[in-house]
Amino acid sequence: MKDKMKICKHFGECGGCRFQDIPYKEQLVEKENRIKKLIENYGWKIRLKPIQFSNPWFNRNKMEYSFADQGDIVCGLYSKNEKGKVVDIEECLIFSTDAKVILKAVKDFSRKKKFSVYNKYSHKGFLRNLIIRETKFTNELMIGIVTTGCQDLDKEEFVSVLLQSILDNKICSIYWIVNNSLSDAVIFETKHLLYGDKFFKEKLGNFVFKIDIDSFFQVNPRMAAGFYQKMVDYTDISSDKNVLDLFCGVGSIGIFFSPKAKSVLGVEVSEDIVNIARQNAKINNIGNMKFIISDARRFLNIQGEPYKDIDLLIINPPRSGLSNKITRAIKRLNPKLILYSSCNPDAFFRDLISLWENYRTDFVEPFDFFPHTPHMECLTLLKKIDL
Repeated sequence: MKDKMKICKHFGECGGCRFQDIPYKEQLVEKENRIKKLIENYGWKIRLKPIQFSNPWFNRNKMEYSFADQGDIVCGLYSKNEKGKVVDIEECLIFSTDAKVILKAVKDFSRKKKFSVYNKYSHKGFLRNLIIRETKFTNELMIGIVTTGCQDLDKEEFVSVLLQSILDNKICSIYWIVNNSLSDAVIFETKHLLYGDKFFKEKLGNFVFKIDIDSFFQVNPRMAAGFYQKMVDYTDISSDKNVLDLFCGVGSIGIFFSPKAKSVLGVEVSEDIVNIARQNAKINNIGNMKFIISDARRFLNIQGEPYKDIDLLIINPPRSGLSNKITRAIKRLNPKLILYSSCNPDAFFRDLISLWENYRTDFVEPFDFFPHTPHMECLTLLKKIDL
């Protein structure tokens, strides 16, 4: 791997990337060593597979930027050096070549309109966030501006400004999201589609996926296709086996399994996301996949009995990992195999300890979905042991 050093002009101040000044090969070694130490700390005799990686630049498919009033309207990411300060982003080397153009167009428009900026302490003001999503294989863009409802956006001019921008990718959708909540997080209280299609589509391997402005989708698509295919290969799933995908999202992992499995059931708490998952199954001509709208714990405790002793359980939980109640419910479900992936190594190993009473694995494989940061994805396959 040739390691060409790049340094973003905001590095050292922006809190988005910590390790851009470290050669990428060294970053990978450090991440492998971190997982090796976790394995050693638990005293396990399991194999650490080499970390998987791809191009460390322009790999992310989504960014959420924050607006701030710092004498002028700025839009970017929070500073790692000065609490509350927003770094006015002019380039983003881990995301998109189009980010700088879109950010400048939106800031110029906002300054021209003299919009106020939301203050999270006084809870007054208009501008809150800017969301940009970019597909990596179909070259489409989705843009969403997040505001409160205290002013009017001037929707037509906003759309016109964006469409006049000279970009490498095609704008597929433009949204206005109204968020009047007190939370500092992006809350999609109301979504107004101002231009284009409700969804855009990303291609992973042989499959196509619809993505909404607020859908969760694996953040590094160039890594995701190989990651999902490895999942399928490790389980050696066959046409007589049934699969349960407990945190299925828009159905991406389950869809990769569907051509080989007898059936796939996806469980997801959000009705909107399940609707997208069903559409994804349909556009990929998947006939053996169904979905249930339910919280994972509720499903396991109330609806899980028919799936007891299932052939394969897929777990890709939120960053916080599994609760003790979910872990106990999984043990009661008694799946023959558990395919577990997590973007939080500490939660990953904590959850493995909870399942170790009934299951064993002989490998852990890290994936660098998040170059220039301390984060990574980990994958393992747990097999039921005879008690």
